[in-house]
Amino acid sequence: MNTQMIFFIVLALIAIVTAVLVMGLNRIAHRVVSMAFSFFAVAGIYFLLGAEFIGIIQIMVYVGAITILFIFGMMMTDHRDIGFGPDPRKAQQVLSFVGVATLLGIMLYGIFSMDLPTAEPYVGTVESIGLELYGHYFIAFLGSGFLLTSALIGAVVIARKEADE
Repeated sequence: MNTQMIFFIVLALIAIVTAVLVMGLNRIAHRVVSMAFSFFAVAGIYFLLGAEFIGIIQIMVYVGAITILFIFGMMMTDHRDIGFGPDPRKAQQVLSFVGVATLLGIMLYGIFSMDLPTAEPYVGTVESIGLELYGHYFIAFLGSGFLLTSALIGAVVIARKEADE
């Protein structure tokens, strides 16, 4: 096992554990911190894969913007009255855990039993990504921009209706 594989396993474990902690912790502030560590671990995995551009975007967008957005939302709301206490549906939780663990086992077996050819990794530059994005995929890029804008307008309309009530 080489050094890159060790770093990958450590980062993958950090990402998985912190993602589980996001769902399992009781305090919202602890959940946000755990989410930020999960995003950092995923960015580290991107760096290991040689996708530095996507790793930097992961840090800027998710660790920077999304985590700060959650922190602002946490500061602007009264979250002290909200409790994440024990759930009376323990049988559903146990069944879900068994299903997820079985799916994880099947996926890990499939991943470790794959025989992948060793190929030279694709190293893309920011320039080549920009040319692809604004060249071949320009219509899809514009469509995603319109979709995000309409989602933002919809969120404002829904929030305004709730404020009027």
